[in-house]
Amino acid sequence: MTLSRGTRAACLAAWLSAVPTVTWAQATPAASDSTSRTPTTRWQFDQCMGGLTYGAPLKWALSYGMGFVRESEKRDWCFLGAAKVGFGGASFNVGLANSLGHWGSGVAVTGGLLRTFNDPMGAIAKRTYVGGTVHVWPLLALGGEIGYYTRIGADPAGMTRGRGMVTWSTGFGF
Repeated sequence: MTLSRGTRAACLAAWLSAVPTVTWAQATPAASDSTSRTPTTRWQFDQCMGGLTYGAPLKWALSYGMGFVRESEKRDWCFLGAAKVGFGGASFNVGLANSLGHWGSGVAVTGGLLRTFNDPMGAIAKRTYVGGTVHVWPLLALGGEIGYYTRIGADPAGMTRGRGMVTWSTGFGF
């Protein structure tokens, strides 16, 4: 697959804009005073995830998720809604994410809708699917996902391809 100069520039710009956010997210704040305080864990509405990925059927895609986040010393939880838009389609999912430790590793399970555009990778164009995905990121900013989606709606006469589709992507995120 050959990308145009403009597409490569847009992908590079998106990646470079994410680097400061990733770096800032991993900074450990210094204690402002010597008094000990009990850490409070509460739910707040905040960003849960975002990034640049490559996979099927969306091809190159940008994703962003927000939701109710509960941060603590050992793990963070997030009930999220995430949108992902790529050259081959777009999706909207809701789910639960859990990140562990200080290295940004974690896992998420989401379910939702996926719509393909004119030229998806490994899928039928202009169709709507419903399904779920498991997301895994072993280290901060690096991860992947695999899912299964089923086509909804009526198929044209003579359609012989199966209604199910395996989705996947790998990428860089925060």
